[in-house]
Amino acid sequence: MKIALAQINTVVADLNGNAKRVLETLRRAAALGADLAVFPELTLTGYPPKDLLALGDFIDANEKALEDLARAVTHPAALVGFVDRVKGGAGKGIANAAAFLVGGRILTRYHKWLLPTYDVFDEGRYFDPGRHAEPVEFGGLRLGVTICEDIWNDSTFWEGRRRYLQDPVERLVEGGANWILNLSASPFTDGKREAKQRMLGALAARHRLPIVYVNLVAGNDSLIFDGASEVYSAAGERVAACRDFEEDLLVFDTDAPRGEMHETAPPGIERVRRALGLGLRDYVRKCGFQRVVLGLSGGRASNIASSPSRRWSTRSPAV
Repeated sequence: MKIALAQINTVVADLNGNAKRVLETLRRAAALGADLAVFPELTLTGYPPKDLLALGDFIDANEKALEDLARAVTHPAALVGFVDRVKGGAGKGIANAAAFLVGGRILTRYHKWLLPTYDVFDEGRYFDPGRHAEPVEFGGLRLGVTICEDIWNDSTFWEGRRRYLQDPVERLVEGGANWILNLSASPFTDGKREAKQRMLGALAARHRLPIVYVNLVAGNDSLIFDGASEVYSAAGERVAACRDFEEDLLVFDTDAPRGEMHETAPPGIERVRRALGLGLRDYVRKCGFQRVVLGLSGGRASNIASSPSRRWSTRSPAV
């Protein structure tokens, strides 16, 4: 089977624009022979949607965008992130979710188990955690779907430092998964990528199964997401990689021992330069600014003056 790592740049709250980007990417993936395309975390809403999640009409619009997208998806299949309603019981009533879209319908849904509430994350404030993790059969494989933090709690790699009692990957492996797919929105910090690569390699080697990791690439306000999506073999070897700090589409054949290794910035100042360029470029573009005056200063009062935040919209921003 051929799996496309669909590393796209989403805009928070631009539901229709994000869905359109998914369809455009699927057309390109189809031309490359892909059977399945995996997109980043919260594909339709963008990440992080924050207090927009308190608006019922925003959740409704996100669900409608998913239904419309599902009807439009024929080949290849798609794994996309969205916000799902949790029916029954106490709690927040919504989940950080992924939908498996196949042949014009939603085949299955998965809810993120591990909700980070530290550093820049506050997902426990908005979402209910998932409780069920069963592999989905597709293309002759049993695929274990995970979302970002779900792969960050391996008992061996994080021995003595685990944040959670549950391990979704372990549950999926027990259920017969032979591949792990991960939709991520993992923010960039200098030095984090190497630690993440060690963690993903160790996780793949421990369970003796391959991992497809698809990360968001975007500058969304104060956060920068570097992309650098990757594939790891069952031996824990990094065997395919997307570019960093730009959109990319890479198709990996599950029957092949290795795939493409696209160029990425080396550790150090060049990687930081690319991160700052992406963050500034996306801030201007996504806010719809036509012109910018940039003042350089060494003073503590340095800031960026901008117009007030706009209410969420289903229209694409000005570029």
